[in-house]
Amino acid sequence: MEKYVATIKNLSFTYYGAAGPALEGINLQLRPGEFLILTGPSGCGKSTLALCLTGFIPHGYTGLMEGTVEVKGLDTRENTPGRLAGLVGLVQQDPEMQLCTLRVMDEVAFGPENLGLDPAEVTARVRWALAAVGASDLAERDLYSLSGGEKQKVAIASVLAMRPSLLILDEPTANLDPRCTAEVLAVMEKLRRDEDITVIVIEHRLERLLPLADRALYMERGRIVREFRGEELSVQAAQYRPFYRKIDRAGKPRVNTPAPPPRLQVEGLAAGYEAPLLKDVSFSLYPGEIAAVMGDNGSGKSTLLQALLGLLKIFRGKIYLDGTDITHEKVSRKAGWIGLSFQNPNHQLFESTVIKEAELPSLFLKGCRPGENRRVLSLLEQFDLLAYRDQLPFALSLGEKKRLTLVSLLAYSPPVLALDEPLVGQDPHRSELLLGALQEHRARGGVTLMVCHDPAVASAWCGRILFLEQGGLIIDAPTEKAFALLAARGLTHYLPGSSSGFITGEG
Repeated sequence: MEKYVATIKNLSFTYYGAAGPALEGINLQLRPGEFLILTGPSGCGKSTLALCLTGFIPHGYTGLMEGTVEVKGLDTRENTPGRLAGLVGLVQQDPEMQLCTLRVMDEVAFGPENLGLDPAEVTARVRWALAAVGASDLAERDLYSLSGGEKQKVAIASVLAMRPSLLILDEPTANLDPRCTAEVLAVMEKLRRDEDITVIVIEHRLERLLPLADRALYMERGRIVREFRGEELSVQAAQYRPFYRKIDRAGKPRVNTPAPPPRLQVEGLAAGYEAPLLKDVSFSLYPGEIAAVMGDNGSGKSTLLQALLGLLKIFRGKIYLDGTDITHEKVSRKAGWIGLSFQNPNHQLFESTVIKEAELPSLFLKGCRPGENRRVLSLLEQFDLLAYRDQLPFALSLGEKKRLTLVSLLAYSPPVLALDEPLVGQDPHRSELLLGALQEHRARGGVTLMVCHDPAVASAWCGRILFLEQGGLIIDAPTEKAFALLAARGLTHYLPGSSSGFITGEG
């Protein structure tokens, strides 16, 4: 057996046109069967390091690379990503970026087929990989029909089917519900234990990962600045406490005493595509409420948000805003009242620069002229995006795109915010900034529906939980009562203390 699966020596990389290096002086050796956590603030170089290990850097990205990267003895400068594909697999932050077929079975089979494997072996790998991530029931589905979390399952399965020696997962649990997160992590542990596969997980939420890890590396500004091993992992977990645990209970968002009329009222809503996916959903939210929308992947969370804005067909039911029926208003008119951020921010980026993108809704919905809405610049600065004002939005990282879409909504301040997984790709500091902005919106009487898979965030920041199951709303209650109802149903993965949390780099 080889001593190391991968060896990195004096690695530095600077993207073309960048002011400074994305990676600088990286030295790292990875052993067979090792489980490594890679963490650090957004933009510190974690994803770039993953691209270097897969050979996408230097072959797919323009820039200056210094030093060497070897995977199973192969120099990545001399071997393309295609040549390395059977040795190292990467699940990217945005699962849609790596899906290339139309059907789930075809997607998972794509990699093994390109390795030239026997058809029977391909079929066996596809079935195993889908079962490993709890997605066997998706095998015959079209990819376009899947939810974001279901697409993430398929992306993970497609890489698992390659049986790589080195498996890299870039925020693999970002769009997964707590139950599926536990299942995927169990698969990772089994792979490294039984098959000696080396696993690297790039994550901000670490509580569930720490018990599995052999070591954790903390990065800042392109460098590995700290390394934690063994007992030290538990010590650091206690020292670098999740940001939401620092909140004084007195500072928890106060649940306003319901008093008529509600700000947003939904009655018997059934919505979907060819047939209803949502089934008779009813709830009311009052001024200042922040509600966590929770449930398993594919339960209808994103469908609910899109239905509120009118992006899906409404078969029956009513939607009221401040007592006025807006059910069948045009989307262009509804958008002035309901600000929607998609799960995948690429689906709502249109402009050529960050500043134009941030201004766009204000121009169309509020009649502002370019440069007139002063909130845009202040919000870009608040969310660490002002330095990118003249850059192409699609050149931003996933987390930066998510912040940009929220800035564009906050700039025109709609009374209702419908946010689909807004914390994906955010480090603790940026997450706290985003959640703080929701508190400001709440203080102005705004209502927020936030799709959220982290019970601890829901517990600390949300006053109400709407829990969906197979398109139906099975729980609608204040946070503490909702958790009690979830516990009574045996849905313990959704209770605080069962979710993964954030570890910061402070201290």
